[in-house]
Amino acid sequence: MKAIRKKALLASIIEFFVFSFVGISLVLMLFKVGFLAFPVIAFMWTFWGFNVLTFFIGIRIEWQYKISFAFLNLAAVFLLLGFLINFAQPVRNNTVHTVAVVISVVIGMLYILALILFVKNYWLPAKIEILRLLGKIPPETPLDVCKTKYPVLLVHGTGFRDRKIFNYWGEIPEILEEHGSTIFYSGHDAWANIEDAANQIVNSLNSVLAKTGSEKVNVIAHSKGGIDVRYAIAKLGVSDKIASLTMISSPNHGSKMVDSLCSIFGKKILKFCAFFINIWFRILGDKKPDFFKTTLQFRASFMEQFNKEIIDSPSIMFQSFAGKMKNPFSDIFMLLLNFVITFSDGENDGLVSVESARWGKFRGTIEGQGFFGISHPHEVDGYRTNPRIKESENLPSGSTTIRDFYIGLVRELKEMGM
Repeated sequence: MKAIRKKALLASIIEFFVFSFVGISLVLMLFKVGFLAFPVIAFMWTFWGFNVLTFFIGIRIEWQYKISFAFLNLAAVFLLLGFLINFAQPVRNNTVHTVAVVISVVIGMLYILALILFVKNYWLPAKIEILRLLGKIPPETPLDVCKTKYPVLLVHGTGFRDRKIFNYWGEIPEILEEHGSTIFYSGHDAWANIEDAANQIVNSLNSVLAKTGSEKVNVIAHSKGGIDVRYAIAKLGVSDKIASLTMISSPNHGSKMVDSLCSIFGKKILKFCAFFINIWFRILGDKKPDFFKTTLQFRASFMEQFNKEIIDSPSIMFQSFAGKMKNPFSDIFMLLLNFVITFSDGENDGLVSVESARWGKFRGTIEGQGFFGISHPHEVDGYRTNPRIKESENLPSGSTTIRDFYIGLVRELKEMGM
């Protein structure tokens, strides 16, 4: 994982030189009105800085800086448009030109001020993370805090695959490995139905046991991944190979919204969409994509029957968690889904309701601090922002961020002898 982050850091350095080249080229091309390029350059540099800190290094940027730079970039773009419109006129308005220059100076000063505060606040933590990434300083916490008896198998949800660079689990696997965990991935298809996904997961599980010589694995599954593993345990004879199954926002009771959508639009439209989606995911690497059947398996009516037939093994520890968005604005990409699912299924993380996630020993809900909540992607550090979460006696101790949550979770497994 460190090698992957080093490659990402190298990519950010290349990005820096590309942006600098584009900026200098713009200034030279515009020449006399070269200052018109500054809004574009400012936007590119801000974008680059946020990329380095959040995606590559893994530092969480506070909301006030995001809003400040977004506002300044937006103001700079509107100012650029005003300049261009004024220059395009047959007779230039000198008053508009003067006002625009004054505003440019003010925006520039505010930008420099925000930049100084930003660098002052993040320089030290960024430096520490880069040194840790390069192996110059060791992790802050002991390396064996998450060294479990059995390896950890991470099982992803629907619509995504296990990739090296754009990891489904964000920075979580690397953090766990730095704390002593042995991490493996399920590697199953993004849109496989439950039966096919379960068979692929079993193949990965057997491969892990063969590589490590371990008797069992601890499974941490997100979203539909938990349902796939439950099926594998009950139907594919791997109950003696799994020590624990931790499910995070797995739709164990399905979604009433999917039932409603199937009733409203019918299965013909779903099959039509499935044809193209399956082709696309075959190109991306799926062996047996089945969008139509997989979607139908998300129905609450289907899961009701599924739960009657799929019986948990008493030798395995089953536990579950749910995520919850406080409002639709917790995640702009989940806004519409969260709004709709709230009416059909109740509190949810943008895809799975809190009630649907309950199974086995339900540990509680992962909630965000402040105004925002935890969405479905946030639960696996999907945006690489390491969102802050509310500490609760029901969650693993020390769960102040989503990455800390996973460290605490695996630490618990270790303490239980798993």
